[in-house]
Amino acid sequence: MTDQSLDLTLSEAGGTSIVTRDGVELRLRPITADDAAVLDRFFDGLAPDDMRFRFLSAQPHLSSAQLAAMIDVDHRHREHLLAFDSNSNELVASLLIAADDKFEVAEVAIAITPSYKGRGVGWSLLNHAVDLAKKRGVKRLRSIESRANREAIDVERTLGFTSSDYEGDATLALLEIDLR
Repeated sequence: MTDQSLDLTLSEAGGTSIVTRDGVELRLRPITADDAAVLDRFFDGLAPDDMRFRFLSAQPHLSSAQLAAMIDVDHRHREHLLAFDSNSNELVASLLIAADDKFEVAEVAIAITPSYKGRGVGWSLLNHAVDLAKKRGVKRLRSIESRANREAIDVERTLGFTSSDYEGDATLALLEIDLR
């Protein structure tokens, strides 16, 4: 890795488009401070299980601190991408990547609106996250999942993530992929 690469952001996603297996064209862009209301509405529209799987708690709404943390990213170690349906301009998913200081390990978290589940959005976004992390020089990408979130675990395994026990909590699984 050169010194110049250390100045790159985790995302070069301004204007990036990806197409899911079902033909849904997603327009990805980094979050901005102006997105607070749309992000809050997005998470309010998730099913209770989706909120539980994303935040590993039974909270029904984002706290103001959580909302602030998801917006206040440095676009270097922490990146938050919003995925919009290119046809309807509807926010359909959120992709957050957070890397440690040395880019040894990054954690990825994805949330998808209920009407877009099962349409390849999760797989496409996770694949995109793997590509972004590789380009950035991250050595290992991980996700912490509720063991009850079988769909997410299956998607991660399909992309080459391996599963192990999450230390200290038997209800969680740690999924990781080596990017070296």
